[in-house]
Amino acid sequence: MEFNKKIIDDIFKCYSVNAINIDGEINLIYAAEGQGSCQIYSGSDFDKKKVLWDNDDKQGGTMSVVTVPDKEGYFFVSKGFFSMVDSETSGIYLVRYIDGEFIEERILDIPYLHRFDIININDRRFLIAAALHSGKVDKQDWSKPGKVFVSELPKDLDKKINVELTLLKEGLTKNHGFNKGIYKGMEVAFVASEEGVIAIIPPQENTGKWEIEEIFTHPISDVAAIDLDDDGELEFALLSPFHGDQLDIIKKIDGEYRSVYKYPKHLDFYHAIFADTFNGIPSFVIGARKEDMDLYLVQFDSDKGEFISYLIDSNVGAANARIIHTKDGDMIMAANRQIGQAAYYTLEI
Repeated sequence: MEFNKKIIDDIFKCYSVNAINIDGEINLIYAAEGQGSCQIYSGSDFDKKKVLWDNDDKQGGTMSVVTVPDKEGYFFVSKGFFSMVDSETSGIYLVRYIDGEFIEERILDIPYLHRFDIININDRRFLIAAALHSGKVDKQDWSKPGKVFVSELPKDLDKKINVELTLLKEGLTKNHGFNKGIYKGMEVAFVASEEGVIAIIPPQENTGKWEIEEIFTHPISDVAAIDLDDDGELEFALLSPFHGDQLDIIKKIDGEYRSVYKYPKHLDFYHAIFADTFNGIPSFVIGARKEDMDLYLVQFDSDKGEFISYLIDSNVGAANARIIHTKDGDMIMAANRQIGQAAYYTLEI
């Protein structure tokens, strides 16, 4: 499997990625950590750039960009996580594209916010937000564990947003990992910390309440899940320890979780992890920020009956990556943070 690479721009400490539709066309969003920038790229070659904020605006600190599938041109974005210590003023903004302009509204203050996402269930829209910790005196201080907050958002996003936030879970040390996925037939948020992995389950029609299910109890930095081999059982991709050097794909076999794949080369500072179909095939996209800084794809080869990795790029140090489905085929967006690069990859035909 070979990939074509398109470099969109140079962005210092490029960290977050996502894509939105505007007027029926895909737009790519890349945002930086620290007091960095956020840019949106459009056009047939993504050569038209709109700067939402730049380094001089002293905004940024964007850990998450979350699109609204049922509302074209709207997305949520976090700001204010400038460093592990300097993140007390972080929060969530709703960005609306109206009459050719992007208009921001701060809707929530969540100190130390690291990740968040939105889950839609029928006519209801639920927010799940994870704080990395609850305060630090220095980078090594983990004495105040992180938390998970939840809320129901209004369905109508055109009016001023009022949100009532609820603390759902606390005591999560190094509360770093966060990805959506399908678990037991429901869309959930997987949250990873030193305490393990939990599934945050929004209210379903038959329960009406938030639920938490414990999946793993050992320290995990990041997590994603998808059924790679189409046998009805989820594969979990786990990165450990915190910002660590281990990638392990595990699944339940005969009632016990067992390892089914490890990347054959040693990497360090694993960070990027995402699960989705790529050109119709269930896949993990995984990237590391130290040593050879590989970005790679993991799939199941049904002919060989084994899990296989495909190198997408090397020496790039992706902080985050995401599979985007477009009318012209799928792409893998990557925030190649260690080299300050916004890029995307498509499969070479």
